[in-house]
This record gives sequence, structure tokens and C-alpha cells, in this order.
Amino acid sequence: MTTDETAVEAVVTAVKQSKKYRDTSEETIRQLAVEAVATHKKAKPAEKAVRRRLHSIMAPYLGDPDYAAAGRRLNEVFVAGDEAAIRVACAELMHAHLSTRERLPILDTFYRDIFAVTGPPGRLLDIACGLNPLAFPWMGLPALGTDFVAYDIHEPRVTFLNHYFILQGLPPLAFVKDVALQAPTESGDVALFLKEMPRFERNYPGRGRALLDALDAHWLVVSFPTISTHGGRNLTNRYRDFFHQIIDGSGWPVTELLFDTELVFCAEKKPVVSSQ
Repeated sequence: MTTDETAVEAVVTAVKQSKKYRDTSEETIRQLAVEAVATHKKAKPAEKAVRRRLHSIMAPYLGDPDYAAAGRRLNEVFVAGDEAAIRVACAELMHAHLSTRERLPILDTFYRDIFAVTGPPGRLLDIACGLNPLAFPWMGLPALGTDFVAYDIHEPRVTFLNHYFILQGLPPLAFVKDVALQAPTESGDVALFLKEMPRFERNYPGRGRALLDALDAHWLVVSFPTISTHGGRNLTNRYRDFFHQIIDGSGWPVTELLFDTELVFCAEKKPVVSSQ
């Protein structure tokens, strides 16, 4: 084993054993360790660099529920079979994460308006999903016949989401996957990438378009926050320009939907070709 390989293993072991990042995909940690060791050469400074990158990528400041307790809560409401109680529980759990918390006031119209553009998907991909799959009760989609494929790099979150999918009557199709390292290969009718593009581009400059190009979906649904987390600055014009710069030259027809807290772009990546 070379000196660099030894340093990489030392960084991976130290980070993976830490309380803060032990639940992060080892694939992600290893790739960051390889990059950090190439720059810093020694394990200790490389480890610090990896931790800084993970803080930005994982965004722990956005919040997470206690997944064991959350699983027990869902068990209770699904066993009772009360649809209203299921929605309340899902909403309360989504409130734990900033991204889905901001979406709660618009959930009643959010997916209704998106699927009015894209059509109801039989196979839905959710890229860097966070807790968004808990919004399924608001999507107006049947559990029977719908595949909801979700990707995240936080291992307990993925385990929890598969538990939720089973309770919801959906196939357990949540996967630990770092989409920055390899785009999903599954195909879908609609691929969601909700409020993640700004952070993705900050962490992986210039790779947002490559990810969108690689996704095998008829429709891409990419969204951005309309208001900054701190200070309440309106970001609508900035992110509208940002998105159109990213997809420049793609030729994808785009429908824009503007909600109070979210700016959404529905891009038709694979237009249906008429047989006539």
C-alpha cells in the first residue's frame, strides 16, 4: 500500500468512525479522502478538509428527526389506518428538515400543479431526496402501480424511507447513492431535484448540467427557494437566470411554476414523438 493509500484509509476510518459522519455513505467519504490526500498529502490535514466538505454536502444544520422514533410514530399511525393522522405525522416529520419544512404551506397545490404539467408519473425519481418522499400522501398518486425511487447519502435516512415506503404500500426503492459520483441509472417518468442545485453546484462546480444530462427521465423537475434562509432576500430572479444558464443549449422546453416559497422548472427532456 502506498503512502497516499495509507493516508486515504486513515482518513476514511477516522471520519466513518466519528459520531457526526458515521452514517454517511462510505463511497462519498472515500472519494473526498482521495481528493483531500492528493492536495494535503498527510492524513490529519486531509481529514479536516474532508470534514469541511462533508459539512457543506450533508448540511446537518438543515435538521433531521430521530429516525428510530420516527419509524415508531409511523408504525402507530399506519396501523390505525387513519389517513388524516398519517398526513399529520408525515408533516410533523418533514418539519424536522428545513427544505421540506419550507414546502409544507404549499403542499396542497405543489404536486398537483407540477403533475398537471408533467402528467402523473408511474415511476418517480427523487434525487438527493432528503425527507421529501414523506410528501407522497399529497402527490395524488396510487401506491399500487407507482414506483418511487429515492436517493440519498445519509444511511439511516434511507433505511427509514424504505420502512416508510413499505408502510405506504410502495416498493422499498430508497438507495444510498452519491449522485455526484455516479448519476442514477434507473429510468423514470419524472425526476425531482428539489432545492439542491445551488448547493450541488457550490460543492461540485460545473457538474449540475452533467447530472441533468445523465438522468434518464422524460421530465426534469428542478426547484429553488424563493427566499434566502437568512435575511429573507428574494432569490427568484437570481435562480431563474441560474437555471437557464445551466440548461443553455439543451433545447428542453421549460414550464415555470412560481409558489410562495419555491420556484419550480419542469423541463421536458424527452418529448413524445408522434407516430403520425
